[in-house]
Amino acid sequence: MRFVLVALLLASLLVGSMFQTSFAQDADNDGLTDAQEKILGTDPNKPDTDGDGLLDGEEYFVYFTNPLKADSDEDGIADKQDPYPRWVRYEDLNGVTTTVDRITQGSEGLRFHQFVEVKAGNVITIDWNSFLNPNFTLREARFTIKYDFLDPNRPDYTGDGYYKPVDKNQMEIVLPSYEGIFKATIPWPGQAMTISDWVYHLYGKPLKVGQVYEFNVFYPELLRWGEEPFARARAEVIGTEKVPLETKLGRREYTVYVVKATLKFATFKDPFFRAFLGPEPELVLKALFTAGENSQTQTLLRYTTPFLRITPTKSVGFSDFIIAH
Repeated sequence: MRFVLVALLLASLLVGSMFQTSFAQDADNDGLTDAQEKILGTDPNKPDTDGDGLLDGEEYFVYFTNPLKADSDEDGIADKQDPYPRWVRYEDLNGVTTTVDRITQGSEGLRFHQFVEVKAGNVITIDWNSFLNPNFTLREARFTIKYDFLDPNRPDYTGDGYYKPVDKNQMEIVLPSYEGIFKATIPWPGQAMTISDWVYHLYGKPLKVGQVYEFNVFYPELLRWGEEPFARARAEVIGTEKVPLETKLGRREYTVYVVKATLKFATFKDPFFRAFLGPEPELVLKALFTAGENSQTQTLLRYTTPFLRITPTKSVGFSDFIIAH
């Protein structure tokens, strides 16, 4: 009887070991287990499924690119040669807003393309294109906004807008909404990004602890409301830390640079915002970048962006976005 029990125990250990070995096996040594390759649809016997010169595991875990596509962001440059190779999706933790972001270089220069979808009863989508200077500040913008209303008796709306430079110091602004088209020509201080893409000013820069970047942030809705639309931003790399990220292949830990950005606004005219934010309003934002060596491997994992609303009620808050990978 004792011999039978020992034999059964050894057999169970052997089966368990075989199962564990099979589960963790990486037949092509590309950094992905065969089980993970099955989830992604990559070839478990080919270390570089798409033939772009990057191992499948490198693509997924380091570059955040698609190991099934040699040109993940479809800009005509293969991932290995592309300084900004990824096309990634972010989801806010409230489950309201998603964005799909990419940076490309083409005939119009450096472009940040972001497709935004906001689902809060009504559905709002924004197809946004920022044309950037080499130092990642806004040169020009074009966008289309769509409102899909829940109320079948309320007609949906689509409008086109833009930010177009008049000269070095002025910008023509056109903001569409279902309430009408807002137009203005305003002084433009330069060194500016918008409130939704402020964090991309840090792309392509040598992040290191203690590094400080100062720039302007444009909040278009404040212009529409008659407030000062620019905030002065100071972004500092305050340290590094290890953070977990849930991916479709399981949890993975990353070492990240932690960026703290303080936005200083002018005193608000509106009594609600003035009372809520005080006479010297400041908003503090945060961003986490993987500690890569350059823009190819330095990926934005998580960031916050503020919002100020006047409808249906006046409010101030933050959206916390995390990469969906």
